[in-house]
Amino acid sequence: MYAGDFDPSGEDIERDFLDRTGCFHLTLRVALLESQVLAYDLPPAMGKATDARARGVVERHGELIQVELDALPPDTLRDLFTTALDAYWDPDAYEVALQREREDLDNL
Repeated sequence: MYAGDFDPSGEDIERDFLDRTGCFHLTLRVALLESQVLAYDLPPAMGKATDARARGVVERHGELIQVELDALPPDTLRDLFTTALDAYWDPDAYEVALQREREDLDNL
């Protein structure tokens, strides 16, 4: 799970990360998505036309814009990650892990 700016580089993070690490097969972009830029009315800036990925952004979104992840309030970003994690969180497995940890501490 990751978050990045809504710009050509930010949209390319997933591909670049997977190419460079080779150890993951799936990532989940939690923020910033175009829908979040619109929903939270985040302030856009002019995108960098010199970025080699700029043309792809224009094709996907109709214009070259840039919105910094920092424009999203920290509490909102935390809530987006919490919601994304909830889909994978197993409270029973967590309780088992906590119990094992308590047992390990007792044994030490």
